[in-house]
Amino acid sequence: MRIHTGYFLPNLMNLIEKYFDVVHFFKFIALVLLFYYFSVAFNGLVSPEGGLYSAFLDQYLNYIDWIRSSIMYAAIVIAYNLGTEAYIVGSQLINIENVVQLNIWLPCLGLGVISFWVAFVLTNDGHWKKKLAWSLMGIVAICFINTWRIALLIIALDNKWTERISIDHHDLFNIVAYTIIVLMMYLYNRKKSTTDLNSLTTV
Repeated sequence: MRIHTGYFLPNLMNLIEKYFDVVHFFKFIALVLLFYYFSVAFNGLVSPEGGLYSAFLDQYLNYIDWIRSSIMYAAIVIAYNLGTEAYIVGSQLINIENVVQLNIWLPCLGLGVISFWVAFVLTNDGHWKKKLAWSLMGIVAICFINTWRIALLIIALDNKWTERISIDHHDLFNIVAYTIIVLMMYLYNRKKSTTDLNSLTTV
């Protein structure tokens, strides 16, 4: 049977455009990649061992270190209240009673998940104040989950639970984080739908 592409392809494209916003999807993917790889490049600029190190960016605009430090200090407080003492050595190392060391590298900060969430918010409709508020709420939620992951990992390493539990904490963090993001995406779109409906009923 011969398929007439002159008829088939336009109808296929119309069908795709009806149920799937191709332009919106590629804008979203582009922003995810832009945000994530910007952070990777920026990390190189604020790392003293890097060839393009900038002392100004490191001292005044190092948002990566702000996120790392916030997560580490909060994790230590949580761990301490759950019975495990820890302290910070440098900017990337948590040392537990001089026995266990936990390095907090760039992939541990959840920047990929944060990039996903912020890209979703920015590529959707809404006032800039709403986008700013939802972006910040998502970032705080992701960092909160990540903080608990680090805190529980400290406790697990200190008590040698990892020898009995065969689960990757990075995978667990991603599962929980993306589950929360899907819920927030639903709430964001639901909020938008409710706002649109109210605007229609008040006309």
